[in-house]
Amino acid sequence: MSQTTDLAGPAAAAPDIEAALADIWRRTLGRKGRDTSAHLLHIQVGLKRLLRLLKEVEHQLGVRVPPTAALRLGTIAALSEAIAQRSWPAASPLVLLRDGDPEHPLYIVSAGSGLVLELCDLATHLSYPGQIWGLQLPGLDGEAAPLVTIEAMAAHYVMHIRRMGVPGPCHLIGYSFGGIIAVEMARQLQAAGTEMGFVGLLDTTCHERYWPRSQWLLFAVRQVLRRLLEVRRMSRAAALRHLGTRVAALGRHIRRRFDRSPAFAAPARSIYYIAGLDPDFQRVRDAAITSYESYVPTPLACRMVMFRSALGDPHACDPVAIWRRYISHLDVVDVPGSHVTMVRKPYVGQLAAEISRRIKLR
Repeated sequence: MSQTTDLAGPAAAAPDIEAALADIWRRTLGRKGRDTSAHLLHIQVGLKRLLRLLKEVEHQLGVRVPPTAALRLGTIAALSEAIAQRSWPAASPLVLLRDGDPEHPLYIVSAGSGLVLELCDLATHLSYPGQIWGLQLPGLDGEAAPLVTIEAMAAHYVMHIRRMGVPGPCHLIGYSFGGIIAVEMARQLQAAGTEMGFVGLLDTTCHERYWPRSQWLLFAVRQVLRRLLEVRRMSRAAALRHLGTRVAALGRHIRRRFDRSPAFAAPARSIYYIAGLDPDFQRVRDAAITSYESYVPTPLACRMVMFRSALGDPHACDPVAIWRRYISHLDVVDVPGSHVTMVRKPYVGQLAAEISRRIKLR
């Protein structure tokens, strides 16, 4: 299914477009672009390289290719044909990361960036016979307003999963922020009568208002000690300036713990805020921050597995301490790496092996 996109001027022949794209592909992707027959999802392209590629396509060919369409199309040949036909795949949160048995799909929910790029290594390493789909947030192409609650994001994903018509059981994995959405998807799917299969959370936490008090205090002490170690090698003046900024940060940290007002869930106040992104990506990420900081976890009767990174997340406490308060059956598997590196080489192979051992087809 496709949607027509109006492009200025007559369409070029597909072979001419393909030759131009091949040149852009090699120049913008560097070493990763040597293989012009490869798929974008299989060559570990990051967000910056993807946007560089698409901006160069727009500059050279006068065509804006939607980022999520580029990921679904993936190859130079498919992109060339889409440009020549003046149409893109219809907007969908579902991106096929790896093909397999369509009767036993596995869904992996992306983190707060909304894109599936960081999930590709994991999908490649999983030993699983079914199709593996990535779920990414709407709004990345500017085609829709970003969703601003976890429940709405979960409902959006569930709607698209149910349209696939696979009866179940439904297997879900959520990485980081995506784990919260996976929890709410499990809640909604269960309420609709869908059988749940494997549900995995990868280092998923929630807002610090819902951390156990002991974990919050331990985190605060560690932050103070870390800051004191930072100033040991500074001059007296630099140390005082640094401590001043850190005291202000500690004040914000304390306020995040106790401020219950919705107004405090503002993206620019968050420790996860990143300025200067592409406008559509900025809106989606800001909406993800808003939804994360407004989300209130509630108990759920479901079996889940928490894959906890050995080095953890510097911005969060132990995720197991949080979710054991809300998930009725929570198994824990410790894996190497940090919150960021657990889904990257060289650690992703062990994470994938631990997940693969626990997914059972029925």
